[in-house]
Amino acid sequence: MVTFSKNESKSTKVQPFSTKVQPFFVIYRPIFVQILGFCYFCNMEQLYHTLDAFFAPGILLGMALCFVFLHIPPKAALRNYRRARYIMGSAYLLYAICIYLEYHVFEANNDNTLTRPIILTIACYQAFLFTYTLITLIRINHVTLHKLVIEGSIITGMSVGLFIATIGYGSHAALWAFWLYVAFYLVMLAHFVRVFYQEHKHYASLMDNFYTDDDSRRMHWVKRSFLVSLGIGILALFYALLPVPAAAFIFMVVAIVFYATFGVRFINYALHFHSIESAITNEVSNETPQPASLELMQRIDALMQQDHLHRKCDLSVSDIAQRLGEQPRAISEAINANRQINFKTYINELRVTEAKVLLDEDKSNSRTIDAIATEAGFSNRSSFYRVFKRSQGISPTDYRLSR
Repeated sequence: MVTFSKNESKSTKVQPFSTKVQPFFVIYRPIFVQILGFCYFCNMEQLYHTLDAFFAPGILLGMALCFVFLHIPPKAALRNYRRARYIMGSAYLLYAICIYLEYHVFEANNDNTLTRPIILTIACYQAFLFTYTLITLIRINHVTLHKLVIEGSIITGMSVGLFIATIGYGSHAALWAFWLYVAFYLVMLAHFVRVFYQEHKHYASLMDNFYTDDDSRRMHWVKRSFLVSLGIGILALFYALLPVPAAAFIFMVVAIVFYATFGVRFINYALHFHSIESAITNEVSNETPQPASLELMQRIDALMQQDHLHRKCDLSVSDIAQRLGEQPRAISEAINANRQINFKTYINELRVTEAKVLLDEDKSNSRTIDAIATEAGFSNRSSFYRVFKRSQGISPTDYRLSR
């Protein structure tokens, strides 16, 4: 388990590499125009070689340098993120070197013997590095050096065996080694999917114990990035099985666009970390209710009935903790232990109860569903409908008609 130094400041102002992320197409519009013009006059093989020789290695090398020289505030909670930037920098640099070698060494010598092993090896390492980097962003203490060394050693051992069989034991042994590595690669992908979703589920639970909103502060891009990287990993497998220029071009374009956009997201992570810091640094337990916990729960109920804090759409557990002079973790644990639900569900139940009262009072149906949802504390119509139907079994509109 990683431990953090007490001397690391928690008040340092974040200085991200870029404070505003512009759309990828807007930034690179002139480049895209030139590429489209070039595409008009070139065939698929020429396009692939152009990307392979110049465009892809340049972007990857540039992003790797950005990771290495990225300024990260000296906060204890960002310690693993500071390590992750070197992991990502290594991943980007490794990919750039392999692309360079593939084009300038192997293809220059018309040697395609190692093409498929290189593709699979790169894909396996990238899946490994991306999975644990993404987990680091949402579970700051999960990834340890011991865990990385063990899994990295297994991948390295299998990769070395693949290259030895390919180079030194003839085509028959190379074929068997390749298909064995394909099976190993699929097993590792399944393992990475299981590990990521397990940790993301825990992260979602932590967020539900701290925030009530569905969309803001959730960093949905982390999960989307994992799914896209998984898709690229599967695409890499098809490319290894069918290494033709068309498959190579599609794989290269998708991979480079993803690497560039993910790199910008990763660089700006420190800018948005404050929105999840309190939630992921305060683990909540579900222990048996204690007398102090029961008394705190009564104070929480009294505060909610008196001040109707659930009407605040972006309410967080910190808001209640500040009003009661308690720690956020104590508030979440009191709700978990006494009500067997998380903070988000507790607040949404209060909102649904108030929405039902508002709907019952509106005899003439003069108020819109959106207005009632807003007054009850829901941030948007879709969230209101989803929570209301889950709680009552019918939609707000059907509830109004059934009175």
